Amino acid sequence: MAQIVFNYVGGKPSFFYGTSSFDYWKRKMKMYLGSINDRVWEVTKNVFVILDPANPTDNERANKQCNTMALNKIYNSIDSKVFE
Repeated sequence: MAQIVFNYVGGKPSFFYGTSSFDYWKRKMKMYLGSINDRVWEVTKNVFVILDPANPTDNERANKQCNTMALNKIYNSIDSKVFE
């Protein structure tokens, strides 16, 4: 199975309230997600597909894990009012 090494050293992601510059927040999130692991940012930026969900490859499992980590960080850094 593919081993992913995470470089994450802690800290909170930038918080987006919907009133500040989205482009600025996006650039900060790119750096934040990349600081966890380059692959976390890459699966956020690029589309990845699991061809056979019943039998994913090691690479597909690793991409799914990185995607889940990125989504968790993004969802927790956006004000709930932005989703409304």
